[in-house]
Amino acid sequence: MWYDSSHISILDPQIWYDLVSDQYHDFHDHLDSFEKWTFTRFLPRDEKNLSIIDLWAGDWRLYKYLNKLNPEKYVACDISSKLLSRHPWKNVEKIVCDLETPLPFENDSFDLATSFFVLEHIADLENFFSEVYRILRPWWRLIIWHFLQRREFIRKKWKEKFKIRLFNHRVGDLKSISVANFFRTNAFPVHESKDLIGYILVCEKF
Repeated sequence: MWYDSSHISILDPQIWYDLVSDQYHDFHDHLDSFEKWTFTRFLPRDEKNLSIIDLWAGDWRLYKYLNKLNPEKYVACDISSKLLSRHPWKNVEKIVCDLETPLPFENDSFDLATSFFVLEHIADLENFFSEVYRILRPWWRLIIWHFLQRREFIRKKWKEKFKIRLFNHRVGDLKSISVANFFRTNAFPVHESKDLIGYILVCEKF
């Protein structure tokens, strides 16, 4: 993976992630460097029988953190069926879904929702926050890792280069839209080597 500013074909997330599904695991160490010791402090502690949904789960990157909560139910949701098929654990329910459409879950179904490195691929954030609010149980939370992606990822396959569709949402807008959809939201800046690299947003349903 590298960054490039030249003109390259822009693909929808489903197509892009299907293309890189067999290589996505190679990025785990790079992505983990942004996550370790930052978001785990916002996870529930000493709670039993949790129902967790990982929105845009990929192949299993967050599972190693979330499974430590010993959830009663764990749903991995992603737009790429090829990525989900690489999720190796049998106790995971895998659902293909588009976060810009109504989610295929009942109201008040989950205690915890996570969504990492995904909002930059979503145009309709109103629908996203509204739907997550709907499927969360009262007094529970959505945890978002919003990476400030200043330049676009480039992948090369079959001698062609591809970008993924990207929307540069401002964290203030994310917070405003989440609050407009009835969440109580706080944004926590994350730094690496003194540089601001992103935010963790904790959105509570009350």
